[in-house]
Amino acid sequence: MKSLLWKDYRINRLLLIFGLVVCFGPWIIAIARNLLIEWRGGEAWWAPGFWVDVYGISLILSLFTFAMLGGNAVAAERADRSAEFLGYLPVSRGAVLASKSIIALGPTLLFWAVNLAALFIVAPSITHVPAADIIAKSDGGESLGIFAGLTVLLFGSGWFWSTVLSSHGLATGMSFVTLTAVLMGLLGLGLGPGLDSFLEKWFVSVCVVVGIGGYVAGCAYYLYRLEDVFKDLIDGRKATA
Repeated sequence: MKSLLWKDYRINRLLLIFGLVVCFGPWIIAIARNLLIEWRGGEAWWAPGFWVDVYGISLILSLFTFAMLGGNAVAAERADRSAEFLGYLPVSRGAVLASKSIIALGPTLLFWAVNLAALFIVAPSITHVPAADIIAKSDGGESLGIFAGLTVLLFGSGWFWSTVLSSHGLATGMSFVTLTAVLMGLLGLGLGPGLDSFLEKWFVSVCVVVGIGGYVAGCAYYLYRLEDVFKDLIDGRKATA
């Protein structure tokens, strides 16, 4: 399992570095700016809105990372045909899938944990305003739900497309196409009378369902379809030997 984790880490190393930059970068820049203002004798803006704005920027930029982590999971190995080599090794599909899930889901949860910790732990200790008030005053609660739904949808749909496509770039792009399809579908359903708030009521729920469904469908496809393909390849070579 350690070898699989190390392999998947090497494949996603540049992507993980990019994710760290876009997640931590807004916080480092914003906090450093405020500290510089205070050092020069000015009055920095540490109000609740500051923390909500920065976490919003961090998560918006991180959405691209979430989509790429899902889209890169399987398709990256198909592009250089290392997936076929892996199929000949005595490693179960479940172990391979578990390793890929850890490398992809781990950073996703880490990036969310950083932003939630800043919003619910650091911000209240500096502003002396309860976290609930910070969220309420800045409409942060609604944005948290939207960002969570987008994260699940982009990651899950990217994961699904990664299992059926051979290009990780195309798989990542298809995750945003899936998001567009969901938005257009909900907007279409909300055009009727009395359904003006349909999008607001159902967007997050639909995103979560589509994202989880994509992840589960991708895992099922990888476990059963690819396993049969590799088994047929091996049996065919043995028969001609």
